[in-house]
Parts: sequence; structure tokens; C-alpha cells
Amino acid sequence: MPAERDMAEMFGISRQSVREALRGLEMSGLVESRPGVTGGVFIREGDPSVVTRAVNDLVSLGALSSESLFEARVMLTTDVIRLAAIRATEEDLQKMEDDIVAFDQQATPIPGEQRTVRVTNFYSLLAAASHNEVLVMLMNSLTEIVQARLNKFGPDPLTDVTRMRRRFVKHLRAGDVDKASSDMEAHLKRVENRLAEKEKKALAN
Repeated sequence: MPAERDMAEMFGISRQSVREALRGLEMSGLVESRPGVTGGVFIREGDPSVVTRAVNDLVSLGALSSESLFEARVMLTTDVIRLAAIRATEEDLQKMEDDIVAFDQQATPIPGEQRTVRVTNFYSLLAAASHNEVLVMLMNSLTEIVQARLNKFGPDPLTDVTRMRRRFVKHLRAGDVDKASSDMEAHLKRVENRLAEKEKKALAN
């Protein structure tokens, strides 16, 4: 896992809070601390959904703000894109393109929660293209939190998702990390702004 300092900056909390969270995860058997020059905190093999539940619990308790989650998601996605640009196979890229086509050609309307899962599947495929199981786990965790927020306030999807993703995969195929990252960050920002507006209205009512 990243160093305590990096995680503190990523989530906008103190290093002491990160340390306490890691201690709790270690007590739960989710991570282990290894001493030495090559040591650090490592995720143990097991059920990846446990990590998702842990992060969701922190969100539910208000320990993690939506702003911090968004920043972490952008940073994580950017790192995933950089690795995917190097490691993605033709099969990985084809899966992303097939997912775009399948979603665009969906014949019948999908119920809200099912549509949310369907539209966010793209991020799982992108993470898989990094061929880094830790990044896959973290990406899926943050994506599930976004799914929960979307379901809570209504999916109300953006209309240009298909076009943006096609352009994104084109940049990824060309190895243009900067353009791919820029397009994705702009899209994630639009989604976050939409969610923030809905959350603000919900609090006002």
C-alpha cells in the first residue's frame, strides 16, 4: 500500500488517522506490516470485497469527504491509465470497446441500479488492463462508492459517455497518456459535480 504520508494527502486526513485505520485493518487480518528496507503495509490475499466494505464504512461514518474521495479517484485512475497504456493487451482494449458498444446498443431501458452497475463496468475493465491486482481492488472499491451515491440520488447519466469513452480508448491505443488522462479527469469531474448538486439539494430539502 502507499506510504502513510501519501495516503494522508490522498484522503485529506492526518497521518495519525491513517495509522489508526491501518492498525484496525491489520487487526482484522486485511493487511500486514513488514519491517525492513523493502517493508511496508501489504494487503493480504483474501476477499477483495472486504476492502470495499471498510472504505464504505468510513464514508458512511463521515470519515471520508466526497472531495477527498474524488481526488483519490482521479489520482488512482491516472495511475491506472499510465500502466494500462504500457501493459494493456489487445484483448483488454477489445473488452473496453465491446463494453462501449454493448452499452450504446442496449435495446431496452435498464432499471436505475442495474444501469449504474452497467455503466461503471468500464472502470473495472480499465483497471484490469493495468494488470495490477492492488489497483484493481482499489479502483473497484472507489467505483462501488460512486455506484452507491448514484443509486441514492438517481443515476441521471450524462449523455456523452459513449463518445467520451471511444475517444479515451483511441488515446489509450495510441499511447497518449496525457490526452487519455485529461479526458477521463474531465469526465469524472462532471460526474462529481452532478452528484454534488444532487447531494446539496437533498440536504436543503
